Amino acid sequence: MTHLKKLIAALCVIATLSGLAGCGALIVGGASAAGTYVYMHGFLKRDYHTGIDLAFDASRAACRDFGIAVTEISKDGTSGAITGKYRDDTVWIRMKLVGDNQTEISVRIGLLGDEANSRRLHNAIARKL
Repeated sequence: MTHLKKLIAALCVIATLSGLAGCGALIVGGASAAGTYVYMHGFLKRDYHTGIDLAFDASRAACRDFGIAVTEISKDGTSGAITGKYRDDTVWIRMKLVGDNQTEISVRIGLLGDEANSRRLHNAIARKL
């Protein structure tokens, strides 16, 4: 079997198993590259090459641009959280320092998650960094 056929077969198995599990993750981009999105349990996660303070400020600014009414914020030296309302949906933004100058930001819009709008919000955050 050629390398390409093995790769296609492996991807088919992974896709089938993820569908059967009902809560598989969708990974977009290279596995180790910063900027990779992971969508799991309604949260869209991405790592950014920045500290927690800049990530938090960029997230708050993106909320303003996105039209999210912020209802709760919290931040310490290694993590932060922003909760708000966007239209009729609750928005959760969670961030944590995961390495030297590396922060993971997780976005969830709505009870079940809205991947498209979560991606738009991540893009707004990235523009602020």
